This record gives sequence, structure tokens and C-alpha cells, in this order.
Amino acid sequence: MNENPCRARTELPPLYARRRVKDVAPNPQWQAVMSEYSTLHRTCVHKIGNLTDYYLKGRDVPGCKFITGESLFGLGNKLTFAASVVLYGVLTQRVVLFPEWSSSMPVTMCEPFEGSSWKLPRALEFLSKRPMSPSNVNLLKSTNATDSLLAWVDRERKHWTNSSAMNLDGKVYYTEMDDGWQPVDRFWCDAEQEVASHVRWMSMAGCFYFVPKLFAIPMFQPTLEALFPDKMALTHILRTVFLPYNAAWDRVKRIDEMFLEKADKRVSIQVRYRMGEYEHTQLSQGVNQHITSCLLDNGILPNVTQYFSNDLQRRAAKPAPIIKVLITSLYLDLQDHLSEMYLRHQTVTGESVGLLQLTHDDEQRWGLEPDTQALVEMILLSLSDTMLVTPLSTFGGVAQAYGGLKPYIIEQSKREGGSCVRSDSVDMCYQQASTTYNCPHDKHRNEKEISDIVPYVQKCMAVDSSTGVHLITS
Repeated sequence: MNENPCRARTELPPLYARRRVKDVAPNPQWQAVMSEYSTLHRTCVHKIGNLTDYYLKGRDVPGCKFITGESLFGLGNKLTFAASVVLYGVLTQRVVLFPEWSSSMPVTMCEPFEGSSWKLPRALEFLSKRPMSPSNVNLLKSTNATDSLLAWVDRERKHWTNSSAMNLDGKVYYTEMDDGWQPVDRFWCDAEQEVASHVRWMSMAGCFYFVPKLFAIPMFQPTLEALFPDKMALTHILRTVFLPYNAAWDRVKRIDEMFLEKADKRVSIQVRYRMGEYEHTQLSQGVNQHITSCLLDNGILPNVTQYFSNDLQRRAAKPAPIIKVLITSLYLDLQDHLSEMYLRHQTVTGESVGLLQLTHDDEQRWGLEPDTQALVEMILLSLSDTMLVTPLSTFGGVAQAYGGLKPYIIEQSKREGGSCVRSDSVDMCYQQASTTYNCPHDKHRNEKEISDIVPYVQKCMAVDSSTGVHLITS
């Protein structure tokens, strides 16, 4: 990987291996597939040369198809959507390209494909914003590209024979299969995927993670089950494809060496208020109490004494175990709340508890620097032994996936009940996903529950989301 230098490739794995929890087993199958895919990526990019000219003139190089991915909003959304696009690109053997203007991927991450680049040329960035027509090619117009593709599927399936697929190449040069937020319902069907596989260029826009439902597409299911028998697809993708570029990695290393490296135990807490300051004002006091109860009731942190104890003081004279707690939040109140406990009181076990919060911006910010800092904090969260996360937060979801951890999900509502629930999976929730098939050309699956056919694709936990599905990891 001399042409794509990336220190995190070799320096990140030892930080996971030092934890008290057993790390995710290496995945040689995925590594082999990624090596082959890198060859495809490099070959097509080098063979074509000028991608802008290639697209605008409607050229066709056998064996080279493309997909561009575009996502907005925070880095968590961008990363999880991009990881989904990458996996889809690998499955369909499409060269994946991302624009710098929106995705942040090409500038916050190391280049993942040896000898190639995943940067969408600036002259082609209109593709990610929905394209104008290239000359002399049959193009599905961007205003109704998805509907046109689905109508084309319906026409083809009426007269489908074993030789029909051979007649599809070259009929359509560009298409989309999303609604601007996520893939459309018929994306998860074999007939639609078969037709789409003959389109040279595809563009996907969205902000939702959709890896779990790729396992529900019949033609992809055997491959995905063989590649990811543990169902930890997102973890393996993030750790191989989405590694911080060297400047961001330097930040991770400095903070780790100063604060986390010598800890006997590491705990991370990620707190997010989706509606901003208003929700924070309404919920923060209860959420802080839930977090404290979760930490104490599950033995994650020790309780504290109300009065000074000479006996504890004598025991503390010996080297005491050190617990380091990393907090990520836009607000300081949780840090203040826990500091009140652990800086002013002794712990009943004699352990020392240290707290760190790197940023508290009070509002979400946008741009390269906020995305870089967000990536640094996600990686640092993932280095913990135990993690607490907020429901519906892709920031926390990315951290748990990088770390290969089943987090405690904080009860953030005002309803009565427990303070937190341990997740049943390392995988994060694909929010807003339909749980049934909408495949009119597949009578065995149409309108059936996905979980009845693919049992490891289950509805998200109620504490996390009232809608959507996730993979049950082993």
C-alpha cells in the first residue's frame, strides 16, 4: 500500500487487542475480496483515464461499471451510508466514487484501494447532485430515473426468458434507485437488481445506513453469509475501508497516549440530543440520572462514599486501578455531573476514576474540521471496554461498530423503566427501513416479513428505534 500510506492500518489493531474484551476475529475472506476489488478499482480507473470524458461521451469499457455515493448531514450519517454503498459496490462489482464536496470521505479517510483513488473528479460532481444528460446515450432522466428504471423492470419481466438479460446491456447508461434518503422499497428484489446490473453508471444519495437489508436480497445472500458469518459486516468494512488519514490518526494517538493508554479499564459514553438545545433542556437531567444508574447498576463504574474513610485512604495509598471515562457530547452537563461524584468523593473500591471530554460545541457544526474531530472522537470511543450510546445516533453507532462492541443503549425518553438496555447486537439500526418485501415479481417474498425469511435480520430494539431493522451479530 505504498501509494496509499495509512498509519492507522497497522497502528489501530493493537489498540483494540489491548482491551479487556475479546476483539473481533480477523476476516480473511473479506480481506481477500477487498484485494480483488482493489484490483478491479485500479484497473478500471487506470484503463479509462479521464472519467469525465468517459461519462460525458457515453463510452463503455467492458467489465467497468460505476456507482457514486452522496450523503449529507453529520459524519455518522456519511460514514454509514458510504459503508453501505461500498458493500453494494463490491457485491455488484461497481467502482465506487465519492465527491469531496459533501461526503468528506476522500479527505478525512485514507485511500482504501491500492494504486487507485475513490475521489469523484470535480468535473463529475454534478453526478452526485443528480446529473445532466451526457451526449449520445440513452439516459433515464434524473427527475424520474428511479420510476423509469422500475417501469423498465416491469416491461422486461412480462416477456422474460433466460436470454433476456443479454439484451439489456447498453440500453440504459445511468440510473438511480433511491428516494434521496435511502434505497427505494423495490431495491431489495432480485428482478430489479438483475436489470440494474446492466446499467453502466448508478448514483445513490441518502443518509441512512442500509447494510442489513443487503442480506435480504436473495442473489446477494449466499455471498454475504459466506463473507460475514458473524454478521459483523459494518465492523469489518469500517476497519478496512474507512481508516482515518494520518493527520487525524495523529490526534487519536496523542490523546490515547496522554489519557487512555495506561488505564486499567476504559469506559466511553456518547450522548446526543437530536433536537438540540430544546431537547437537552427538557431531558438532560433525567438522562444524566439514567446514565449514572446504568453505570452503577451494571458494575461499569464503582459507587462512591458519602463520607471520608481512613480505611479506604490507606488502601488507596497502594497503586489503585485506574478507570478512564471518555465522554462525547455537545454539552458539558454530564461531565459536570460525574465530576461531582468522582472528583469530590472516594470510590467504595478504592479505584480512581478519571473523566475526559474533548469538545462541547453546544451545536452541531459542519465542514472538514468538525468532521475530522468527529472521526477522532468516534475512534477513541471505540477503544473502550464498555460503551454507552444514545438511541438513534449514527455517531454512537459508528463507534460501536468500529469497536465491535455491544453497547448499553441509554433510555433517553421520560417513560418509566430501566436506565439502559444492553444491545442484542454490535450492528447499528437501519432507521426507517421497511420490514417487509415489496417485490411484485417475486411471489415467494412479496409482502412477507423479512425476518421470517432471513431470521438474523430483525427489528431494531424498542429502546433504540420504533422502526427499522438490524443484523443480529454472533
